[in-house]
Amino acid sequence: MTKAIEEVKTIVEGGVEVNGKYYHDAMPHVQELIYLLRKIEASNENESIESQPLMRKKEPDNHFAAYFNRWRHKRDAPALVSTNVVIWSWIGSFLGIALLCYIHYEICLAYTQNLIFIVGSFGAQAVLLFAAPKAPLAQPWNAVVGNGVSAFAGICSWHLVGDGGVMWLASALAVSFAIVFMHWTNSLHPPGGATALIAVMEMNRVHDLGFLYILFPAVFASMAHVVVALFVNNLSSDKVTHKNSIL
Repeated sequence: MTKAIEEVKTIVEGGVEVNGKYYHDAMPHVQELIYLLRKIEASNENESIESQPLMRKKEPDNHFAAYFNRWRHKRDAPALVSTNVVIWSWIGSFLGIALLCYIHYEICLAYTQNLIFIVGSFGAQAVLLFAAPKAPLAQPWNAVVGNGVSAFAGICSWHLVGDGGVMWLASALAVSFAIVFMHWTNSLHPPGGATALIAVMEMNRVHDLGFLYILFPAVFASMAHVVVALFVNNLSSDKVTHKNSIL
């Protein structure tokens, strides 16, 4: 079998030359192709693929440079989504936040002493539920349970430390324990970190709720938000597909 890859050498600015042909800014793709071709060659010639190293990246001169080398840009930004996806994201986020705010202002504030139904973290939750519904961290379990355990972490941190005036420590504990609880319950949800922090830093109305903050708004509002997401996201013709996604 004729060698598929005879000569490979790196060219400046990320380009690569393969068998005399130059490919501009295509290093990652060519690297993968070379690996697959070498694997085929090795299987046909009973050679070890490890014995034929691929393009070797130049190693930085010291560990300090190697560390900052990991910060380098790895790939281009993803392609823009379709207009249909943008429109349905707008519709879903509008309806979701409108529902939570209606319940908050027209029911909770109007007819109860201290219940609330929305805090700042639900803006971040809306981005996940309606703009990235296929993301594992945007699934119903993550949204409801993740927000709930994060609220619990925040309230506990406030009562243990924040109520005594050590706000910086209470804030750090709230977010850190929220992450721990979300890991333990397999419910990682980025807005949960904000939900925990709000429990410590927000207005007295949140502090007065105490552990009721776990239900209003963390759990119940998240459930309402997820119901809107399930309804709207499944109306879109661009239904996302993810093995664990139901939104």
